Amino acid sequence: MNKLKYAVIGAGCGGQAIAGYLASENFDVTLYNRSIGRIAPLIKRKMIRLKGALKGRGDLSYVGTDLCMALENRDIIMVVTTADGHKEIAGKMAPCLKNGQMIILNPGRTFGALEVHCAIREKGFSGNIIVAEANTLVYATRVHTSGTAVIKGVKKEVSIAALSADHTGSVMSKIRSAFPQFTAARSMLETSFGNIGAVFHPVIILFNRDRIRNGKVFDFYIDGVTKKIAAAIEKVDNEMRQVAKALGAVPLSVTEWLASRYALRGTDIYSMIRSNPTYQGIESPKSLDHRYLWEDIPAGLVPVSSFGRALNIKTEMIDYLIDLGSELLGRDFRGQGRTVETLGLSKQGLREELENIIFSRKIEAA
Repeated sequence: MNKLKYAVIGAGCGGQAIAGYLASENFDVTLYNRSIGRIAPLIKRKMIRLKGALKGRGDLSYVGTDLCMALENRDIIMVVTTADGHKEIAGKMAPCLKNGQMIILNPGRTFGALEVHCAIREKGFSGNIIVAEANTLVYATRVHTSGTAVIKGVKKEVSIAALSADHTGSVMSKIRSAFPQFTAARSMLETSFGNIGAVFHPVIILFNRDRIRNGKVFDFYIDGVTKKIAAAIEKVDNEMRQVAKALGAVPLSVTEWLASRYALRGTDIYSMIRSNPTYQGIESPKSLDHRYLWEDIPAGLVPVSSFGRALNIKTEMIDYLIDLGSELLGRDFRGQGRTVETLGLSKQGLREELENIIFSRKIEAA
């Protein structure tokens, strides 16, 4: 049986780590990035080295800025871009896609699979394709020099779900040989409301905003999480899970997630985060103008707030973070973010429409 062929879309830290790992396991891998600057050194040598928790090297079959070339004859398309770019990249991929291909968002953040599916259809692709989302990135990784991915840690489990729940089994059967860490979620609701980045990142960066604006560098998770900040994280987690519960989903709590993903012991957020060796040495952002705000708020907190309003569920801490982040960066995150309306849903029929999308094959088929 021939090995699956992968395309990795996005050559940031996560993209280079995933591409390097897959290639080191002798999969045929292409790597696309929209700008040439980040991948210029890779275009010539087509090789990525892995250091840290994973070691080795992977040789790539193509590296470049031609998206259709990167997608040609690929079985699985691993999208590893920030979530604020999902809609744009989906539209660009649409003319290049072929029947039978599979798109996996790493991660999808909140309702990424639905947004990508809608964007592909809007651009005229009507073929048979599966869109799935992981609820987090499998690696904690940094790339200081293009072509060398330093893997700080590998998660024990990563939940994944196809937009149509009936197709999650197909995703698992294909991806398992490369990524045994992936586990099937019951539905996209669990991966979307299990968006741990939206729970952690905005709280920690916004509650440490004065330190960051004053140029202080600190361990983002270890030094950046006080007991007060851990309590705010718990509030966000509780609000997100209340909205999820109203839609019939039961995502893991933060403590359950930390225990399952990193094999940590403990019962409180503060001690579990601070005892996680994978988080040690991860430096704080040097500016508030960072993806922890401009990605995790519009693609993470805004959809939870929007769905909460449609369901008459209060999300006071989430709303506070959205408004504060918008004010500090001078951006309308609510206007830019994923909402009930931008995802093609209605407030009145929200539960029924999601039920039809998630538990019907019709959403994926031509």
